[in-house]
Amino acid sequence: MVALKLCLHELIEAQAARTPNAPALAFEDHRLSYRELDLRATRLAAHLARLGVGPDVTVGLFVERSLEMIVGILGILKAGGAYVPIDPAYPEDRVAYMLSDSNAAAVLTQASLAEKVPGVQAVCLDAFEWNKDVPRIEAAVQPHHLAYVIYTSGSTGQPKGVGIEHRNIVNYVLGVTERLQLEPGMRYATVSTIAADLGNTVIFPALASGGCLHVISQERAENGGLLAEYFEREKIDVLKIVPSHFAALNPEGVMPRRRLILGGEASRLDWIERLRMLAPGCEIFNHYGPTETTVGVLTYHAGAQLPGTQSGTLPLGKPLPGIRVELRDGEICIGGAGVARGYLNRPELTAEKFVDGFYRTGDRGRELPDGSIEFCGRIDHQVKVHGYRVELGEIEAALRSHEGVREAVVSLREDQLVAWIAPKEADPRALREHLKARLPQYMVPSVFVPMERLPLTPNGKVDRQALALLTVQKETPSVAPRTETEKALAAIWSELLQAEVGVDDDVFDLGAHSLMAMKALTQIRDRFEVSLSLRNLFEHPTIAGLAGVLDGVWLTKAKSPASGGQEEFVL
Repeated sequence: MVALKLCLHELIEAQAARTPNAPALAFEDHRLSYRELDLRATRLAAHLARLGVGPDVTVGLFVERSLEMIVGILGILKAGGAYVPIDPAYPEDRVAYMLSDSNAAAVLTQASLAEKVPGVQAVCLDAFEWNKDVPRIEAAVQPHHLAYVIYTSGSTGQPKGVGIEHRNIVNYVLGVTERLQLEPGMRYATVSTIAADLGNTVIFPALASGGCLHVISQERAENGGLLAEYFEREKIDVLKIVPSHFAALNPEGVMPRRRLILGGEASRLDWIERLRMLAPGCEIFNHYGPTETTVGVLTYHAGAQLPGTQSGTLPLGKPLPGIRVELRDGEICIGGAGVARGYLNRPELTAEKFVDGFYRTGDRGRELPDGSIEFCGRIDHQVKVHGYRVELGEIEAALRSHEGVREAVVSLREDQLVAWIAPKEADPRALREHLKARLPQYMVPSVFVPMERLPLTPNGKVDRQALALLTVQKETPSVAPRTETEKALAAIWSELLQAEVGVDDDVFDLGAHSLMAMKALTQIRDRFEVSLSLRNLFEHPTIAGLAGVLDGVWLTKAKSPASGGQEEFVL
């Protein structure tokens, strides 16, 4: 195919030439046509070229969700460079490591974030001169050059960068567009962080096929009510999302009209049946693939008759065009056009995981009668936490870097990370703060269990099976709730955490995570008629702190003229 000889940005440029006036991007009330998107990206590319950006030169992308986020991606690609997406929520040490390890020539950011990236040429997109005329550049970039580098959790204690070339992602875009039967004019919603490749399922196919990509704000992506209102108003056709994230949003209101694509973790068959009843006209697909094989390589269409599987989950499906899948001793191994260049600056690890043109996923699978692959677990200690890929070894290494820890093992139990640490005198609160400064929030264990020593097998290794049999005791609440607001909040969090919560306890230390917090937001809105954001919960993680916020809202209540005299409480 001629298109396979193109680079990623050239697919989007071709679409801009075909439909220059069609809507390309939307963010809240802001819109860009394909002509405007292409022109802005061209101007940014010219600036980046003057900074030395060219083929295989990396550029950090450290921005909040916005139109500029997508313009930044396209501008880097047009300059011939490869973008390195970094989540603004990451600890500063992790941000600095990713920019250093990738040898980023510059970083695209925003004024509010620029101070977090010292030592790197920073281009603030919210202050960029978008109306300045510049000549169109012709970068000498070819399909074998890097398009992006995404960092995933690393078992050695540091994240590792996966290098994806243009030919990898172009093969994916063309293959998934064909498989999902995506059509010009569809409206797509992206709700995922760009620091993982989950969102690429909608970002690039939308812009390469004449669709309109809606970048959903962080506040909406976390609030089922706000998201449902947006989906209804904007008539969203296509959504790609992690199942646990979707479940936390109340799927009834946020089902897209035509395509729901689930990925990042397993989906239970009985849950899929319920989703199909909510929107009979929406086709549901499961999508599977590690970052090392470019976003996704297997798809499964949840048609009229769902299959029976040993795991009770939706099958991973069959390969996209250009992809080969083999089961080698039960391990899913992936070859073909989607296999990445390898790990940045990790030749030994690349040689270990990329063998004879195939990537060894570490996932176990079996072939079903129809040729689809079913997921059957892992062969190592990698886990999925709310759709994020986590190497337990990275958390263990971060724990062992604390002077008060001699040994540490981390396991996943009932959707929560548990850290077993020795010696017994290790302070869980100090360890939490130590990890928060080094790891993303989703990688910080919910429970810390200090022990005199960790159990060992006869050959001297930590006995993980023995740890799995031990009972985990959650921390006891500090102070009982006193006011009516505190009692109501304590009841909400105690139900979600399945444990009593004191007014001074940090709910995230007790096991809360972002998806659980989204459920709490819904209940708080129903109980107090106040819409809070996830950021409010992170800034006030105790019952006492959040009660103070809500009581302040009640003290400043106002009557809305449009409400017909009804009291309306606002934050």
